Amino acid sequence: MRRAELLFLLVAAASPAPIQAGGLGAEFLTIFPDARTVALGGAGVALDDLDANTYYNPANIAFGPRFAGTWTHTKWLWNKMSVDHAGAAYRPDERLGFATNVQYMQLGLFEVTNERGEFIGAYRWYDVAPSISAACRVVPTLSTGLTAKAIYSYIAPAWAWPGAQRNRDAFTIAFDAGVQYRPQDALTMGFAVANLGPNLRYDSTDGDFLPRVARVGFAVRPPIPGPVSATVTGELSRDLFPLAEWRDLYHWGTGLELEFARLAFVRLGYLHHDKDGWRGWTWGVGLDHRGVRLDVGVDSGIYQWTSSRNVRFQLSGRL
Repeated sequence: MRRAELLFLLVAAASPAPIQAGGLGAEFLTIFPDARTVALGGAGVALDDLDANTYYNPANIAFGPRFAGTWTHTKWLWNKMSVDHAGAAYRPDERLGFATNVQYMQLGLFEVTNERGEFIGAYRWYDVAPSISAACRVVPTLSTGLTAKAIYSYIAPAWAWPGAQRNRDAFTIAFDAGVQYRPQDALTMGFAVANLGPNLRYDSTDGDFLPRVARVGFAVRPPIPGPVSATVTGELSRDLFPLAEWRDLYHWGTGLELEFARLAFVRLGYLHHDKDGWRGWTWGVGLDHRGVRLDVGVDSGIYQWTSSRNVRFQLSGRL
C-alpha cells in the first residue's frame, strides 16, 4: 500500500463525518473560524460586532465599524492540520456594508511511496472557500445580508492513486443569507442560513452534501454600572442535509463575555453539537488597545474522541 493511501485512511477514521460520495462534504465549513465566538460556544448569529467576520451572519457588517479586518489561525486536532480565516469589511455609509472572507483548511503534506518504499512525490490536501458579502440596514434597527462563496476541495492528485484518471478534487458555489434585529442597544436577535448550493462532486456520482444549516439566536447586553460590561449570547441551529446516524439534527451553544474597562475580555461558553462527538465547555480571553484586539479561544473540551488542544489566535482591527 502506498503511504498516501494509509494516511488517507487514518484521516478518514479521525473525521467525525464520512468523506465518501453521498456523505458530508466541505466539512471544514462546520469549524468555527474565529477565537472570540468559539469561546462563546459558537453562538455568533446575533453578535453585531464581529468586525469583518461574516461566517455566522452576513447581516452583522451593517452594524459594524467603517473599516475592519480580522485573521485567525489554529492548529486543528493534530499538528499537521491547520485552519485559517481572514476577512476585511468596509461601510461606505450608515446603511451599507461590504466584506470579503476566506476560510482555508489544510491537512498537511502527504508523501507518496511505492511498494518498495521509494519516494515518488508529495502533495497537500486542502479546502478553501473565498466569499464576498453585502449587507444593508433596511431600517435603523434591522439589517439584512447575503454572502456568495466558492468552495474548492483538493484531496489528492491523480498520480498519487493507482488507476485514477483525474485529480480527486471538486468545486461548487454556495450562498448564505441572514437578518439581524436590534430593537435596543441591549438586545440583538439574528437568523441566518448558510451553505445553500449544489453538492460537492468529486466524480460522476450525486456528490457530497454541503453542510447546510439554519441558525437563530440572541445577544443580550444587560446594563451593569461601572467599568464592567457583559454580553450573554445563545444560538440554536438545525442541519439542512440528510443526517448520519451519529449526528443530531439540532445543535445549541451559549456563552458569557465580560469586558473590563474596554481593555480586557474573559469568555466562557458551552456547545452541544451532537451526543457522541462535539459537546463541552469552551473559553477564551482577549485584549483591546485602540481598536486593535488580540483574542484567544479554546474549544479542546468539546471533542470527546481526541485529547488534542485546539487553540485559536485571532488578530482584529477596526477604524
